[in-house]
Amino acid sequence: MQTKYQKVIKISLIFIIILGFNYGVSFQQFLHYDWADPRGLSDSSSYLAMSNGDYAISSGHRYRVIIPFLTSLVRDLVQPLVPPEQLHWFGGVDAFSFYIVNYFFTSLTGLFLYCFLAQLKFDPKLSLLGVFIFLGSRITVLTTGAPIVDSLYFLSIIIIVYFCLTKNTTALTILTPILILTKETIIPFLFLPFFVKQINRKLFGISVLVSFAIFFWARDTISSWSPNIIERSDPIFDVFKNHLISGFGNIAHTYFSVGGWHGIFSTFSIFWIVAAFGAWLSFKKLNTFYQIPRFLLFIIPITFGFTILSSNVGRMLLSSFPIVIPYTLIGIDYLFSKRNTNHFNPPTS
Repeated sequence: MQTKYQKVIKISLIFIIILGFNYGVSFQQFLHYDWADPRGLSDSSSYLAMSNGDYAISSGHRYRVIIPFLTSLVRDLVQPLVPPEQLHWFGGVDAFSFYIVNYFFTSLTGLFLYCFLAQLKFDPKLSLLGVFIFLGSRITVLTTGAPIVDSLYFLSIIIIVYFCLTKNTTALTILTPILILTKETIIPFLFLPFFVKQINRKLFGISVLVSFAIFFWARDTISSWSPNIIERSDPIFDVFKNHLISGFGNIAHTYFSVGGWHGIFSTFSIFWIVAAFGAWLSFKKLNTFYQIPRFLLFIIPITFGFTILSSNVGRMLLSSFPIVIPYTLIGIDYLFSKRNTNHFNPPTS
């Protein structure tokens, strides 16, 4: 039985490993990111402007304030400490500040993912492998190295599913009003706890109602507070309607074009196949050691819906990592575990 001190040491060492791996795979993306040509990341210019106090940007982006705000705080700390010529080598103070914030949040996502996988009974090696699969995804690398806000969004997803898995109503109730402010696409995930029987649904339901009140209050406050916003009304429903109208075009682009296939493949590459194998093993009950909670299955239609509403399929599909990675590890464990060698070795006469 591990003591609390030993657990803290273990988690700290795991986090150090995650930090090291994340730096190794993400730093080159950050260093060579073309700030003049965002290559499909049109929202990055909005977040850069927001970090400098300019909210006269696309209404679909301007309410995602947490990452730009934290970046502005980091910039104020970094600027006096690092000589300008060194900051220039890092792409400037804005670039470096965004990287620090996103690097920390994706690393923290990796730590929560490790704890989540450990709760699913994956051993430490497999759990760490699952973290490496997530951090090694092209989309995660892009999220860490580019000035966008998805790092906190992915952290919010894993926080929700982790506390659903551990049936921690208190944590979910306290955190939901904060998580709803990360990005609008987090909203469907906030309903996952209602599918967990052991969660106090009445208490959590009150938290959700409060969260939506905070959500609309924050958006109204941002619109009225910012002096340089041209359009002061919150067009959230118009934005959703426009995305829905373009849905058929997004489906054609996502599933019937080379660019769409590349976007799908770039999320988990060959691990999509391994995850499908793991899901098949679970469906056929050839795997009985690992049990995937049913509430995680609701992530599949949520993610599919995102691919209809957005043409950036890679960034949308990474939202499925809490279900894809466990199934991937089930497939890997089945192929290499000693428990299953009898399935591959022919009988001897």
